[in-house]
Amino acid sequence: MLRSLWSGVSGMQAHQIALDVESNNISNVNTVGFKYSRASFVDMLSQIKQIAASPYKNGLGGQNDYSIGLGVGVEATTKVFSQGNTQNTDIKTDLAIEGDGFFIVSPDRGITHNYTRNGEFLFDANGNLVNTGGYIVQGWIRGELENVEYMTEDEFFKVDHTGPIRNIQIDPAMVMPAKSTSSISLRANLNAGRKADQMVSISALDSSTKTEVNPEIPLYDSTNDLRQIPYDMGVLFNADGDALALKENQGIWISYQIAQMRQAVVPTADTSTIGINGVDISFVNDSNVTGISSLIAAQNAINAQSEITGVNAYVDNGMLRIENQNNRDGDGKNKNILITKGGTGALKNFKEGDSVITAFSYQYTKAEDADSTSGQFRTTEDLRALIQQDANLVKNPQITYADSTASVLVRVNDYGMFELENKNDGNDVQNNMRISVSSFYSENVTNNVLFKEAMNGLATTALVEGGNPTSTGVFGIATHATSVDVVDSLGSQHTIRFEFYKTGDSEWSFRAILPEPAQFIGGSPTRPNIFEGGRAAFNSDGSLSGMNPPVLQFDPKNGSSAPQRLELSFGDNGTFGGLTSVDRISETYTISQNGYRAGDLVDIRFDANGTLLGAFSNGKSLALAQVALANFSNNAGLQAEGGNIFSQSGNSGDPIVGAPNTGRRGGVSGSKLEMSNVDLSRALTQLIVVQRGFQANSKAVTTSDQILNTLLGLKQ
Repeated sequence: MLRSLWSGVSGMQAHQIALDVESNNISNVNTVGFKYSRASFVDMLSQIKQIAASPYKNGLGGQNDYSIGLGVGVEATTKVFSQGNTQNTDIKTDLAIEGDGFFIVSPDRGITHNYTRNGEFLFDANGNLVNTGGYIVQGWIRGELENVEYMTEDEFFKVDHTGPIRNIQIDPAMVMPAKSTSSISLRANLNAGRKADQMVSISALDSSTKTEVNPEIPLYDSTNDLRQIPYDMGVLFNADGDALALKENQGIWISYQIAQMRQAVVPTADTSTIGINGVDISFVNDSNVTGISSLIAAQNAINAQSEITGVNAYVDNGMLRIENQNNRDGDGKNKNILITKGGTGALKNFKEGDSVITAFSYQYTKAEDADSTSGQFRTTEDLRALIQQDANLVKNPQITYADSTASVLVRVNDYGMFELENKNDGNDVQNNMRISVSSFYSENVTNNVLFKEAMNGLATTALVEGGNPTSTGVFGIATHATSVDVVDSLGSQHTIRFEFYKTGDSEWSFRAILPEPAQFIGGSPTRPNIFEGGRAAFNSDGSLSGMNPPVLQFDPKNGSSAPQRLELSFGDNGTFGGLTSVDRISETYTISQNGYRAGDLVDIRFDANGTLLGAFSNGKSLALAQVALANFSNNAGLQAEGGNIFSQSGNSGDPIVGAPNTGRRGGVSGSKLEMSNVDLSRALTQLIVVQRGFQANSKAVTTSDQILNTLLGLKQ
């Protein structure tokens, strides 16, 4: 039998196999994750007639072997695992591997493992992540969600992939438990400028000297407005929002009556002298010569010095009346009436030390313990108490002043104005008052015009006893407010409102307000849902100097865990990352807290690390699972099982399992699929080559057949 006949047959058989391989490649051109194969041709065992001979020493050269090939065969079909193109899809559970690696799937709930590049996954009715053939995808899943409250922000997006892989199963009715708030972060600026962009009226003060430290006085009135809070006058603003900016010893004069003194004048031609408010006055008058009475002469002499003394003289029913309107600015040398040198001659009835005091100076001090006996004040309560005391002393000098005997009441009303009321004291005397306000200044103390103008509203020519009160302009305090919703252990929200008030040149106080019935630990005795006494101090550059308290605690009063601790993260000292106080508008940049309510699972997606992220109805996202990838020493050694599934073989090596983007494993893209890596142009070209090879081998068979016919014809 001719060997060429069998060689042609083997060639046709081998090319038939190659045709089968290429046809299979072409048929899977749209199969997701498909990897094309190629047929590996090898020549078959040759028939050796003579082996090769080496050269002889006698000079004969070496000879090649004499062998005849017996045809061709296909030794293997090799899969080519080159990267296929990725295609975007609208299915969030679709995954594509970009790089080396295989998804791990199991047909028997994790007992055995198979491998695939096809990432067409979906969730079945039980929440299993499966491929289209029902194989369950393997990876790592998060445990129970009860410990979510104690996780850091980074841990929310990580799944522990150090343990063994398991079936990825997600409960579609998953609920994320609530996390109670433990920290509140705030970035805000509190205006340090001379113009208040946000302002509220100062708190009301009653007409006693009692303040909030006395539990007998309610801290809140029926409208729930804060009462009895004294403010530092140096940090207040007028009705236009301009800062008073009181400096040490700046202040005002308030006169409650015209200062008057009446005495009879003795007619004399002798020299007459008197000292009024430190100014010596003298005159000589002989009425027989001048024709002017001693009374008129005394009046003229005193009036000649009125610009210095502030005192004017008048003839009143045959007597000399001297008075001071107390309406001039200054250091007080021209205030009131003080006989500093006893009168002589015509004025001998005026005695040294006689005085009429109806005007009082009020000077601001930064000292915490203002000396009220010298008219010093620091707070609104200091000033209110001083005005009330002095006004009563002027109205009823014969009565020792006490709150219980006060008939002139001074309060700060609900509009933030000092209000002065002349009450009817029950006697038959209509004791009206005349109020004037002027500036206090001296060589060392400048005039504070804004303060005087604001207080000048008190001025009136007749504060009628039993009539309407008189009041100053509105005094305000710079403020800023912001709110944040905190969450308790049950997931209930509570809105905390922080209200900041400027209480010093570089200091702000704040209070926190909760909706009832929640209560602050250490809150107000009468309104425990309000915490008072917070302080924030700032450095000269506006950075935070210190804040107190650093922690608030409250009881939600709804059955949740209590007390709940809230750390106030308002910035580090000396930095600008939290609270600041510079000359720009008061505004909150960010305010946040780390708690959240319970939430239902509403959506999922995969990230580049193959992590399945769940989006919950409370706005939080949580890593629920992570798919595992396996790679092999020899991918081509994997055994194809059909259905885009491979299994491990003896020549593939053991799987090396790990997370995407680790080791030699590639990344994972969600909502994408890896398409077939079949190149149609290559496959069709190869199909032509295989066809020609088959045709050529068929010619070898027909040629051998013709030779056989020739041999058979020799016998004939």
